[in-house]
Amino acid sequence: MRTPSLPLLSVAACAAPVLAQQPAFTTPGMAQTPMMTRPAAAPEGQATGTSSGQSDRFDSVFNPAFSFIVDAVADSLHTDGDAVQDGVKLEMRVLEIGAQAWVDPDAWAYFIGATDGDTLAVEEAAVHYKGLGGNTTIRAGRFFIDFGKQMQTHVHELRTLERPLVLRTYLGEEVKGDGLEYDGWTGVGDATAVRWSIGAFASLIPESELEDGVPVVSVADRKDAGDLNFTARLTAFTDVGTNGLFQAGVSGRFIPDATAELNGSETTGLESSVYGLDVTYGWTSDDAQRTFTTGGEFLLDTGDTVALIDDAGTPDPTDDTLTGFDTRSQAGWYAFVDWAWNQKHSVGVQYSTVELGPDTDAAELEVYYTRLFSEFHRIRLVASSYDTDVDEGDALRFAIQYTVTVGAHGHGLNW
Repeated sequence: MRTPSLPLLSVAACAAPVLAQQPAFTTPGMAQTPMMTRPAAAPEGQATGTSSGQSDRFDSVFNPAFSFIVDAVADSLHTDGDAVQDGVKLEMRVLEIGAQAWVDPDAWAYFIGATDGDTLAVEEAAVHYKGLGGNTTIRAGRFFIDFGKQMQTHVHELRTLERPLVLRTYLGEEVKGDGLEYDGWTGVGDATAVRWSIGAFASLIPESELEDGVPVVSVADRKDAGDLNFTARLTAFTDVGTNGLFQAGVSGRFIPDATAELNGSETTGLESSVYGLDVTYGWTSDDAQRTFTTGGEFLLDTGDTVALIDDAGTPDPTDDTLTGFDTRSQAGWYAFVDWAWNQKHSVGVQYSTVELGPDTDAAELEVYYTRLFSEFHRIRLVASSYDTDVDEGDALRFAIQYTVTVGAHGHGLNW
């Protein structure tokens, strides 16, 4: 008996920098909630003064900006079936530790480490080199992929509790890679800017927990240059009137050669490409107290997307074998509306729908209220529902998210 499983390379399951000892690296992007931003203390992409903050062997000038973030969630989950346990859960989702500094007048570097209380992982560790001149940047190291408007951002910095369902399904909850990226931007007239990027990585397979009955997908450590994993993005934003900003972009994530394995059976030569189209409109009041933002993104997942599994005629997933992959295209999208009536209070709603396989769809609705005590201190109330064609797969969740930031915090790109 052959049965389809979840899509290949998936498991459905930047806030603006703040200034401290050294100005964080920034690039143009959509306006954030006023309380979450501060004006730059120096020309964009430049260190202040005659010193970069770096030291030599004869002094102690070096003064990087450090930070840590605590993101905790308490939730209550109610499901239709027995596959997921119902009830209340309290967890520290992440403790994130970061450092950033200008290495020299042309290079800015940052490090982000994260732990869920059990293990410490290097989330990002990258250098931005500006020495080529103009508005170009070379980014090297480990960092989140430049895809759409949300994949560059850590989960605790989103305006919602979770990343949209379609992004989690086709790309992953968080996707980081070891590699190199080139990006640049230019002005077009007085009201428009255009930015582009292209990146090459060792692997862009999202991290996920091992599950019985779900294939493990991997990319070879050594491969031909053409089999590296790639990303590309082209985006532009323009003024709309005196208070509005409109942005549109296209993105791509490409994995040319991958291998899937399940209980000893293996399929090689798999490929996966995901394309995205995003639009965002933001409005800020004259007094910078109120903001309105709306937008969405459409994703197309193509290639070897659905695993075909022989369940051996038993309900036991440990004897399942991988028989091949269905090469097809599937699509999904999300849309959102966010309204902040002052610098401390905002509400929003987000809806996402996605194809999980042949004749199998899912949808997620999230409604939230966010209370900012300051730019470093936030609480969020969330209600979300998950509906799917899979029997007993629906769920209802109520959550409280509490996030505290200590120190300067920034991840670079946010557009």
